[in-house]
Amino acid sequence: MKIGILGLSKSGKTTVFQSLTGLNLSNNLKEKFHISSVKVPDSRINFLSKIFNPKKRTFPTIDFLDYNNVVEREEKLIDNEYFAKLKECDGILKVVRNFENDIFPPHFGVISPKRELEELDDHIILTDLDIVEKRYEKLKNAKYKLSANELFELKSLEKFKNILSEGKHLNRFEFTQEEEKLIKNYSLISAKKEIVLINVSSMDERVDEEFINFLKDERRDYFIVSALNEKELNELDDESKKEFASDMKIEEFAIEKVISRFYKILNLITFLTVGEDEVRGWTIKENTTALKAAGKIHTDFERGFIKAQVVSFDDFQKYGSLKECAKNGVLRLEGKDYIVKDGDIIEFKFNL
Repeated sequence: MKIGILGLSKSGKTTVFQSLTGLNLSNNLKEKFHISSVKVPDSRINFLSKIFNPKKRTFPTIDFLDYNNVVEREEKLIDNEYFAKLKECDGILKVVRNFENDIFPPHFGVISPKRELEELDDHIILTDLDIVEKRYEKLKNAKYKLSANELFELKSLEKFKNILSEGKHLNRFEFTQEEEKLIKNYSLISAKKEIVLINVSSMDERVDEEFINFLKDERRDYFIVSALNEKELNELDDESKKEFASDMKIEEFAIEKVISRFYKILNLITFLTVGEDEVRGWTIKENTTALKAAGKIHTDFERGFIKAQVVSFDDFQKYGSLKECAKNGVLRLEGKDYIVKDGDIIEFKFNL
């Protein structure tokens, strides 16, 4: 999973990046792009590692992408180079500023997270609209008879164009599978899942109630974070970090919020593989079949799939070993159409 961080200059988005990844970029702030992988914590992997004592344990990862000064007020669009990278992301984390800083005055001269969010939204919508309109006009003015697929594309483009022209994001609407394929082909950013991160100086800081109500009315996912405080906490040992976090009224760290929320809105789950060599977590979409989950590990597993030996993590935790799970009838064989569930421990049987 890859998440792109987006925000106006001086919103603290690079501080957010550092708070999420644990990196310190104080000597590396001239780099245009920042990218870092973070392990997705999973207590199930820790538990299974104690049982199997593997040579290696591997957690799923999430990549965070940041860019210095993504949007400047004078620009009409997001930097094209970063826009291309955002197209590769699974989700967007929109950072808006809600803190005072005399050295770095706010983007519009006053603190206005709503206005910053609207600016980000406008940039994305206009960029998507430009892509959609160009393709729409090309098909509409074609000098040949359109195929059935092209006629469907033209109709879909008109639908997308109407939504975007009203200043709305595509991710607020339901589409057919065929329409979603077109959206993916166009790499439209307004269709990507997003979370709004309100960046405050401290958790005591008041966020305008009108803005919060606006987010709720729009049914937009959001949370409040003090990125600077969390960045500083990352420099402490775990025990001190927890102690000071409590003093700062930080009940849940930003990285925990981001991972759990994006897993939820992107419909992601984790299945597990175990053994003496490795205990590993694998991230897949909900409703993925055993066949496709096998392909996540290796294409040979999918091509030569025979059966999947499956036990839920809860059952394994209850009985303590695969042998006891088999004895109690909770270790079972499933076929290629079995829908993998979160926490399934799977061994794939295959033959080439």
